[in-house]
Formats: sequence, C-alpha cells, structure tokens
Amino acid sequence: MGDDIPEEQDQKKEREFNEIVLKYSPGIYKNVRGMVGNHEDTDDIIQETFLKAYKNIKSFKGEADVGTWLMRIALNIVFSRSRRKKIFSSVSLEDYSNRLIANEKSPEESIVEAERRRIVREGLSNLPEKQRAVFVLRMYDDMSFREISEIMETSESASRANFHQALNKLKLIAAEQS
Repeated sequence: MGDDIPEEQDQKKEREFNEIVLKYSPGIYKNVRGMVGNHEDTDDIIQETFLKAYKNIKSFKGEADVGTWLMRIALNIVFSRSRRKKIFSSVSLEDYSNRLIANEKSPEESIVEAERRRIVREGLSNLPEKQRAVFVLRMYDDMSFREISEIMETSESASRANFHQALNKLKLIAAEQS
C-alpha cells in the first residue's frame, strides 16, 4: 500500500500542472502570437514553454506569480528563437490592429482605418524585439509596467523607456507615411 504513494503524488502533480496549463496558456498564446505573428511558431513556443516549466517547476520559488514566471519563460524562448531565425512577422499584427477600429464605420472611415492598421503592422514589425514585446504586453494585454518589468526581468523604468521608445518610433513611421 505504501508503494502507491509516490504514484499518487505524481498524478496529483500532473493534475495541478494541467490546471496551470489550462489557466495560463490562452493569455500566453495571445501575447506570443502578437510578437511572432503566426500560429505554427506560437504553438511551438507554447509547447516549449510548458515543457520547460514542467521540467523546472522545482526551481519556481513563488517570488513571482506563476503567470509571470511562465510568460518570462515564453519571452526568453521568443527572444532566443528570434536570434536564430526571423520569427517576428507582421502577418498576425492585423489581428491586434483590428482592435484599433470599431466594427461600424463608413467606407471612407474604413479606408482610413485600414491604412492606419497597415502602418501599425509595419511599424511593429520593425521594432526591436524588447520594444515590441513591451508594446504588445502594454497595449494589447493591458499589463502594468510593474507586471511587464517582472516578465522582462528589467526595472519598471526600463519597461517604460522601451514602451515610450516604441511609441515614438511608431509615431515617426506614421508621420513619414502620412
């Protein structure tokens, strides 16, 4: 009977980890997708994130929120892969830029908004990876600079600086194309 205890503990750990995956994967997927631009790379990164988390769960000290820890793992994978190959693209940025417009627009307003979306997509795809990550986390996931700094493992002021640099670059791109 005592032989069953380790197996029961393993099953309990797996159930708990599965609950973590179910709870956090949608938000992490959304953020990673906003940074890398396609479903295939995003899926690979999500799988690798949870595999690394599972293997390293004993190293999680609880100093940060589990979601913050998982997002940090995902961002590290994104940054690592982006150095090896260009995974940042502007394709999925249309999904994000669609949030910038309302559904009910006149044809003229729709044309103007479509042009704005194109400019935002192009601008985001040209940002350095850290600026793009901070911008996506702030604008599309509505994270605070404190949360972003925990995920990015930087100071709040560095997160703010990256965000403002990204914003200024996007404004310059928009001005050049107007």
